[in-house]
Amino acid sequence: MHMTTAPVEAQDPPTVAEESDADTVLVPTGPAQPDIYLADLSSFDGLHYLSNLENVTNRPYVYDNQPAFTPDSESLLYTAAYDDGNDGQTDIHRYYLASRRITRVTRTDESEYSAAPIPGDRAITVIRVEADSVQRLWRMTLEGMDAELVLRDVAPVGYHAWGSEEMILLFVLGDPPTLRVADLTSGQVEVVAENIGRSIHRIPNRNAWSFVQRVSDDETWINEVNIGTREVNRIIRALDGGEDHAWTPDGVLLMASGGQLFQWDPELDRTWRRIANLDRMGLTFSRIAVSPDGTKIAIVGQPLPD
Repeated sequence: MHMTTAPVEAQDPPTVAEESDADTVLVPTGPAQPDIYLADLSSFDGLHYLSNLENVTNRPYVYDNQPAFTPDSESLLYTAAYDDGNDGQTDIHRYYLASRRITRVTRTDESEYSAAPIPGDRAITVIRVEADSVQRLWRMTLEGMDAELVLRDVAPVGYHAWGSEEMILLFVLGDPPTLRVADLTSGQVEVVAENIGRSIHRIPNRNAWSFVQRVSDDETWINEVNIGTREVNRIIRALDGGEDHAWTPDGVLLMASGGQLFQWDPELDRTWRRIANLDRMGLTFSRIAVSPDGTKIAIVGQPLPD
């Protein structure tokens, strides 16, 4: 397999927009934190390839995580922490692929996580950690304006994924964590699974979401839940008990395991096939996001401990 990965240190740092607060001075101490890597994604003869891998956040001691592409595939939303005197404070930021500029979307006293574009709307939803530490789902514009609570009575929400303009899949923290489907039209919220992981996604070209469910300490499955019927079925066993996965627009499932990436095409593959081996970078990969046009992939990488 041919794959090129441009050395991270050879890349120019992203340009920070002057009107943002993204150039806050940080103290480079403490354990290494995750960064977001961006690469071109292509396919040939049924196999996907990565090229031109680049660290686009490049802040090794500060948290940058949870990438999500905007619907036009031209920018990337993500969660970023800043040492501005508020312990653990995070805001949503936006990275523009063409200009390599970064702007700050939210500027609040609370922390925001897990930005997700709302279907058919120029807006996003985020998980906000409110003043009393309750985590709930909020809606706001792509500029971080006009924030409003979406589901007042559902908490603590950890992660979410839209299925349509009215349907949301929610990871709700608890013992065990539960997977819930919320219908904004009727106001009904239904538990559909338990013992789930954080990675939940809308499956392209299907009326379904995918999610991870832990069967035992060493067995994890990627399942699907039908948006209309709420029926749950298994898709494929997850790699090494992991959970972070994503879908390409044509319905190929991608998953990270250590410093490697794998694919499973339900039309071609009987099991997982490796598409990238990046062990030499000394990173372990977790969250994955694929652009809606299928040409870019964002991967969260964190240095392995010494």
